[in-house]
Amino acid sequence: MTSLWKLWEAAADRCATKTVVIDADTGCEWTCHELTTLAERIAAPLNGRIVPICQPNSAFWLAAFLGVQKIGAAALPLDPSLPTEAQKRAVRHASRGLPARSCCIKLTSGTTGELKLVYCSAANLRADGKHIIRTMGIRPADRNLAVIPLGHSYGLGNLVMPLLLQGTAVVCAQMFVPRQILQWIEQYQVSVLPTVPAVLRALAQLEGAAKPPSLRLVISAGAPLSAEVARQFHQRYGIKIHNFYGSSETGGICYDRTGNSTLSGRSVSRPLHGVTVRILRDGRVTVRSRAGKATLPDLGEWNRYGELRLLGRVGEVANIGGKKVSPAEVERALRELRGVSDAWVTVVKDKRGNDCLAAAVETTRARIDVEKGLLRALPSWKLPKKWLIDAALPRTDRGKLHTTELRVRLSMSLP
Repeated sequence: MTSLWKLWEAAADRCATKTVVIDADTGCEWTCHELTTLAERIAAPLNGRIVPICQPNSAFWLAAFLGVQKIGAAALPLDPSLPTEAQKRAVRHASRGLPARSCCIKLTSGTTGELKLVYCSAANLRADGKHIIRTMGIRPADRNLAVIPLGHSYGLGNLVMPLLLQGTAVVCAQMFVPRQILQWIEQYQVSVLPTVPAVLRALAQLEGAAKPPSLRLVISAGAPLSAEVARQFHQRYGIKIHNFYGSSETGGICYDRTGNSTLSGRSVSRPLHGVTVRILRDGRVTVRSRAGKATLPDLGEWNRYGELRLLGRVGEVANIGGKKVSPAEVERALRELRGVSDAWVTVVKDKRGNDCLAAAVETTRARIDVEKGLLRALPSWKLPKKWLIDAALPRTDRGKLHTTELRVRLSMSLP
């Protein structure tokens, strides 16, 4: 099995003097040769089977990751915002029963909020990188803007592996505001922007903004993207967003090659090259490729375009007067409404102990308009009974909807 360090050495030999890392804030640059030298310096004192990396996006992060690969250990990327005790707990947990050939340990909260570890081999990460590069058409000459964390599954597949496999440059950003992103894209001739819906929503709302000439590909993952945001972005910049669906266990799963399914909000599109997706009899999504295999808690179906349509997650069903309804079905219908930039629907209990749906909707439209729009897509018994309508819903540091806060706000005055 070829190690990630060997793969990097081969790529670096082909383009030793090419600039492959740029610090967005300072403009400092590193060539392949300079990044290799930094990685070797970092690797020298390292020891142990697991090496935590707790750094923001930077050349140092990339060099540290490479240094860990050089000594044959497993990198454990940690979010710098993670509390110290949680970091220590993750390291202790990762040390128990480390599988042979592990080169990286992905840390995810999973569906329960508890820390979950996914052990990856070099073969897993290499396969995921190749699937992404081929399907998305990421080129050696491209420049990726790293506003998503390098150590997350999304960042590893879309930023780190294209760099290691073919020398695709990375412009590293840490803290930013939306207008800075456009400035960096233009300043550093960025051509590929992998990001999350919260960033795209902010960019779509920037008055007077225009598409930087170098930008050719915009990718959205990490959370559902509403059709409204996709349309707003397309209208402002003249470029379609491409939805990307994946998991920590399997890497990339589906990708919208044309941007059309993202624009209409109809699906997460078709599987990546090299990835097989099946729907089990109970509706669960199962994925298999050289990057990994898993049966996911996501429920799905194939639409008439041969695209995967997500229907919700296992166990997330409300019993409304003896009828079953998935919150995800209502959530998806809300995101398809004009003027709705995001939505979250959950199951709560009313004062009599019965199930009811509660919806948080990010929109400037009135509740009555939202309800009328839903009634064109859903029967009346599927409509939420509790509503939170706001032009800007609360979000976490990662830009995802702050579901804990939303749940509290929605439960304050139940019917």
